[in-house]
Amino acid sequence: MSTRLASVVIEAADPAVTARFWYIMLGGTAAPERDGGHRLVAPEVGGCGIDLVFVPAQGTKIVKNRIHVDLATESAHEYQVLTTLAADLGARPVNVGQGPGVPWTVFKDPEGNEFCVLEPRDLYDRTGPLAALVVDSADPAGMAAFWGAATGWPQQHVDEHSAALRTAETSGPWIEFLRVDDPKRGTNRIRFDIAPIDSDGDDAVNWLLAMGARRRPDGPGPAALLTDPEGNEFRVLPAHVRT
Repeated sequence: MSTRLASVVIEAADPAVTARFWYIMLGGTAAPERDGGHRLVAPEVGGCGIDLVFVPAQGTKIVKNRIHVDLATESAHEYQVLTTLAADLGARPVNVGQGPGVPWTVFKDPEGNEFCVLEPRDLYDRTGPLAALVVDSADPAGMAAFWGAATGWPQQHVDEHSAALRTAETSGPWIEFLRVDDPKRGTNRIRFDIAPIDSDGDDAVNWLLAMGARRRPDGPGPAALLTDPEGNEFRVLPAHVRT
């Protein structure tokens, strides 16, 4: 049994406006979808095989997201350009407890979703513009084990405080799990879509349930809505859905 990470889904009150913001920040091709959402197609986002999908929000954002994206830069000049661009497009710097002197700037996009622009670092060399998908976690090692199986991404790092997955050791973005003591509250506004590779959707769902996922009865549309072992929502797409 195998599945893959197909897309990152971001809820927005105005998906078109939010997709435009991220299209300018990351480059790529943004296309409307039938359900009122917009899709930023993956091959232009660092060639990582992950679409960014913007869908109508189910509620108002009230707490910090447990999943956010990090953007890479390759020089001090590019870092300055990208942080200035983010502000010009309506993002605003925020303090989420990062403290002074960290090598990144935390922003909220026009919808209030947190993201970071990173100063140049060897760790994020050759990731493309999308450096990492970062997940708050009570148990980084356990989450890395679950999501490593669900995405097929190998573990590249694990310790008590963090763990990381990457499709290859030298290219593409990371999925990083960082230890955070705050418990999950509410429904995530950012989630993952998982697609089956060599099976139908029902078989993939049963496999993920056996690994510790739980089923949610209120999934959107034909996709099955599950939660991972720490309660983060994600969808398993039917095998016939184009991703």
